[in-house]
This record gives sequence, C-alpha cells and structure tokens, in this order.
Amino acid sequence: MRTTPDTEVDALDTEIAELRQLLDRLDGLTHQARTRLRRIEQHRSGVDARWLDRAH
Repeated sequence: MRTTPDTEVDALDTEIAELRQLLDRLDGLTHQARTRLRRIEQHRSGVDARWLDRAH
C-alpha cells in the first residue's frame, strides 16, 4: 500500500544508498585521522613510531 509513486521510492532508495556510502567514507576518514593523530601524539611523548603500526 504505497502512497508514493514508484519513481519517488526509487529516488529515495538511491538517496539512502548514497548517504550510507558517504557515512562509510566518513567513518573511514575519521578512523584514519584518529590513527594519524594518535601516532603524532605518541611520537611527541617518546613512543617509537615503528611500534605504533604493529599495534593495529
């Protein structure tokens, strides 16, 4: 019992898929930024950067 035309539903499905892709990309970028920031902070506190990559 849809009250909206199929084309509108298709457009909404496309929009939802695009938004999910954007959120996935943001999650990836956020993870990358946090990893890089952690590496810099730990380097400044004297942790050898070669050990940081092995922790994850």
